[in-house]
Amino acid sequence: MDVGYDRLAIVDIAARAGVGKQTIYRWWPSKAAVVAECVLSGIVDLTPLVIRASGDFAADLHEWLEESHRLVSTRQIGPMLRGLAVAALTDSSAARGLQDQFTEPLRRAIEESLAAAVRAGTARTDVSADALADLLIGRFVYSLTVDDVDAIARLSGDVVDIVIRGVMPRD
Repeated sequence: MDVGYDRLAIVDIAARAGVGKQTIYRWWPSKAAVVAECVLSGIVDLTPLVIRASGDFAADLHEWLEESHRLVSTRQIGPMLRGLAVAALTDSSAARGLQDQFTEPLRRAIEESLAAAVRAGTARTDVSADALADLLIGRFVYSLTVDDVDAIARLSGDVVDIVIRGVMPRD
């Protein structure tokens, strides 16, 4: 995908494959579906970015949000991630594959980071890792879908503050 997701067209995919665009549409319903299959099969390299587990959940979260913003804005990944979200909405097998390859590793990493913070005594033991993952992943996906990837950086301090107040031990 040398031209980037926004400039990629089915006619270009067909030309590169040496087939008519009707052939592409016979196998895939949209550009998003083609790209999703390419990502899931490893033709397009898109490594999931996961949160680390240092025991300092606030620092881990800040680092993940900053790195996520850098990734989606400097490599022009945002449009492709939006396309993958569309593919997940319209194709159940793409949704399962994207969940397995991206969402689940991130959910596990959030759970591990939270567990490390609990062991360090900087997080409550009763915090739901699932709810926390939904909150963080949901914020990230929302920024992508409304095409406001800068919100990831702009709101990261507030997001971290709100989350940390929710996971910190109560006095």
